[in-house]
Amino acid sequence: MYKRSKFVVVSVLAVFTLFAVVACAEEVENPFGTTTPVPAADSSGSGSSEPVSSGPDLANGESKFKGLGCAGCHKTDTGKLVGPGLAGISAKGDDYILESIVDPSAVILDGYNDLMPKNFGDALKGDDMDDLIAYLNSLN
Repeated sequence: MYKRSKFVVVSVLAVFTLFAVVACAEEVENPFGTTTPVPAADSSGSGSSEPVSSGPDLANGESKFKGLGCAGCHKTDTGKLVGPGLAGISAKGDDYILESIVDPSAVILDGYNDLMPKNFGDALKGDDMDDLIAYLNSLN
């Protein structure tokens, strides 16, 4: 019985390590060293000195999703990896998505373990968090 338990534990750790390696293997810029580009000032002569906000940057959100390793545990469809698939998560609302990122232990879905790292709230600030949430909302 001990050998079987040891085999199961080693197998689970090997699978988790494989997912982590796959998530880190993608060629994505370091998410901690990047910033969301600020649009250049409007040169049309409108006289406004404030930058024009065009809404969330889905490409930046996708970059954060991949760069932070989210793709190692979550599929963008309904398939299950270590964590649940994220297609259709927009139906749960922005507050649920935000809470799932900054306090992932708050709600643990049946059939899943509390394995999500707790530091994503620190890693994503301002526009980056908004961009990630917008990207997740686009997964249908």
